[in-house]
Amino acid sequence: MPDAFIWYHADEKDESKLINWLATVEQQAGVQGKLFVRKADNNTTFMEIYSDVSQATIDRIEKLAASTPLFEAIERRCENFVEII
Repeated sequence: MPDAFIWYHADEKDESKLINWLATVEQQAGVQGKLFVRKADNNTTFMEIYSDVSQATIDRIEKLAASTPLFEAIERRCENFVEII
């Protein structure tokens, strides 16, 4: 199964809300994620990573995000990769 990499630009002040978001995903989608951040060129980019998840689970995460006010003004980009080595 693939790993899902979901990234988006958000205000760095939302970091604690995004940490809480991962707890919501774990409770409601049954998958534990990791949260990464990159601060460069006056942009803060966050990335959620979910390992070894089905497409149905990825769809569930994105449907949940679409109904979450935190993401109303945030464009999420989801990319899936399968590990080779």
